[in-house]
Amino acid sequence: MTARSRRPVCRSAHLLLAVALGAGAVGLSACSGAAPGLTVVGTVEDAITVVAVPAIAMPSVDLNAGFPPALPNGVSTGSSASGALPGSPVLSLTGLGGVWRVATTAVREGARVSAGETIATLDDGILAAQVRAAEAGAATAAAAVPVLTDRIAEVDEKHRELTDKRSQLTDALATITSTQSTLAANRAGLVANRATLQANRAGLVTTRIGLLATQDRLRALLASLPADPSVPLPPGTPTRADVTAQLAAIASGIASADAGLTKTDAGLATMGAGLVKVDAGLTQLKTKAAQVRTGLSNIASGRAALADARSLLVDTQAIARIAVDTAAIGVTLARQQQALATVTAPVTGVVVAVADVGDLLAPGAVLATIRADGPATVRAWLAPDQVSRVCLADPARIRGDWMAGNAAALPASISAIGDRADYPPSFTVTDEVHLTRAVPVDVTTAHDPLPAGVPVQVTLLGCR
Repeated sequence: MTARSRRPVCRSAHLLLAVALGAGAVGLSACSGAAPGLTVVGTVEDAITVVAVPAIAMPSVDLNAGFPPALPNGVSTGSSASGALPGSPVLSLTGLGGVWRVATTAVREGARVSAGETIATLDDGILAAQVRAAEAGAATAAAAVPVLTDRIAEVDEKHRELTDKRSQLTDALATITSTQSTLAANRAGLVANRATLQANRAGLVTTRIGLLATQDRLRALLASLPADPSVPLPPGTPTRADVTAQLAAIASGIASADAGLTKTDAGLATMGAGLVKVDAGLTQLKTKAAQVRTGLSNIASGRAALADARSLLVDTQAIARIAVDTAAIGVTLARQQQALATVTAPVTGVVVAVADVGDLLAPGAVLATIRADGPATVRAWLAPDQVSRVCLADPARIRGDWMAGNAAALPASISAIGDRADYPPSFTVTDEVHLTRAVPVDVTTAHDPLPAGVPVQVTLLGCR
């Protein structure tokens, strides 16, 4: 089926149906103008929403809990050698995360539910324990930071020396970067000015060509005039004196254009030389910047070599501080995982099925199914020669045999039209005797629900 976009585009009267080797394609281009009122039989689609068991992370067991290793020099901070603080929650999934037992169900089959209403709860005993473990991990992480801070103060003096040198190089790099930006801006200005001069030169060349062409025409005109001024000329014909004056003016204009071209070429040469100098300066600055960055890298290596113990403490302190911040996130995540054990309805509708209390379900398994309220969609199958008579968003009317005879048909519109003819399902209800290939067409009611799976009569009003 085509996407359910409502394009205000009609299809053509020309229907191209190609059926070859068991595959059919229908091509449509605009409205056919055929008479409206096409009546077909369709089946109401069953709009079922499946509520699945959420994928909840299973907490892992920390076998080293309560046994924190010691740092070098016998300093114990309560942190593991890997930098992770014991007691912090580690969420992991094994396979699909195990199975979950249905603790309670708040609805029954046939009951109506609203979106957000609780459907069922899963056994959250292990999740509650996970929340308590996360809270304990947060307390442990907060206690480790002061101890590490005291140890870092013992080696800060040597660290300050390299920090000062790094600050000097950082300032130098900032100066180089600023100069690079200035030169780059100057270069952009030179490039723009050169482009302007090139455009002016092109204009001068065009003007000169025009002047030369005019000069040629005036010379030809002068040659055609009689040398004797007493010879009468046709009315409107310029005299030799007039033509000679015009030739003099043209010659002056050509000389001015030539002078302008000479100046423009000189300016372009000067700008080219300036660009070469600017590019050379940018190259030098790039080299200097690389040297400064190399110096900064060497300082970083020197700091690591001079203060291995301090580096270890700083890294551990950074991890501890991150752990303090992330421990709260761990608590939040643990609580969110526990909240997932309470499953709510995603839509408003009627409960078709729900799991029983005590069922063991894997993540992704069906916990409940809900038939959502709202407009109904009817699937009808049209013969290829009928498709040219309908368009997307065309109005339609739906009537069921259970409706009263004087009841008005339900308003609807075409929401999707298939892009090719195919074999309709064997259970398709249709009044066509030889419907071997057909195009699926979906018609959606304006707001009225319909019983799922029943056949209805659909009247398509045709392209507008």
